[in-house]
Amino acid sequence: MGEAKRKKQLGKQGAWPYADDFRSMIDLHTLPSVAAINGARIRELTGDDTILIPDTTQIILRAFRAVVGECTYCVGFCIGNETGFSAIGIAVIDRLMMEAPGAALHVVPVVHDEIAWDIVLRHLRNFTGQLLLFAFPNSDIYDAGTAEVHYSKAIRLFDDKGKQLERLTISQRRKIQTQAAALLDRPPPKIYAMSDVSQEDTPWIFRLATPAGKEIRTAVWNGRHNYAHEFPKDIERWVGGEKIAIVQVDSLVGVNLRSSLNLTHRLAKDFDGAIHWARDTETFQSILKSFIRLDLESVSPPKLPENWKPEITILAANSASNETN
Repeated sequence: MGEAKRKKQLGKQGAWPYADDFRSMIDLHTLPSVAAINGARIRELTGDDTILIPDTTQIILRAFRAVVGECTYCVGFCIGNETGFSAIGIAVIDRLMMEAPGAALHVVPVVHDEIAWDIVLRHLRNFTGQLLLFAFPNSDIYDAGTAEVHYSKAIRLFDDKGKQLERLTISQRRKIQTQAAALLDRPPPKIYAMSDVSQEDTPWIFRLATPAGKEIRTAVWNGRHNYAHEFPKDIERWVGGEKIAIVQVDSLVGVNLRSSLNLTHRLAKDFDGAIHWARDTETFQSILKSFIRLDLESVSPPKLPENWKPEITILAANSASNETN
């Protein structure tokens, strides 16, 4: 989505380093099934004895080892939200943790079906941790965020034996879409908490050029509820620069989708990096959706020296009159 537009924009700018290019090929190698993850294990993990999966049945999971340029990590897809996951989602997490015991699990909730694949693709290309999990609230958004894994030209998919799988044809894709459309009103699965796993939010970082020609990174952070979810200790390293603004945003993005972008442009006059600290999840998702639909480029954090110490200013962007919502 927006690939032609991105190429045109990058062609004009010509300044982004290739190592930071977000159009690199993504290789997804299916993680082999393990006998230990079966019906009995899922009942143990969820504490739900009513799950009707035979004890010895191995579960097929959407879990992969991703290779993107020089980065390698493990990634999974499941039904879930900020508070819990489906029974299969719990199994996906269990499988990922086998690849990197004790590592933090970076969770990306995906809530908008029209940009679900764009969200997935951006994180696959820019993730720098060890374990990544995409959580979708229902089957329809899950399908929107995972279907293109099988036919996107940006993905090379391999089975658990290392054999590259062929991309689906247009006719196969249409058949699957027809089948999915026939399964409307699918009941959502039961959600289970998984408190014994260290979970972290994954950074959302964008890069843009202002009308004045200044290049700037801007990040978005979810305050969960009235800023109760404090930002990470080193969040300023997401954007870099000598002067950084952290802006508390109290309300949703305007209908023209440009209020947060305009705010970033104004901040760029006095700052080298900007972080939008959303008051709650709804505001956070609103800013994300606007930046993605405006086709801003997603990037990884910049490389900075250990002794880097920027000047940080915390501001409020709460006034509807100045359109900084």
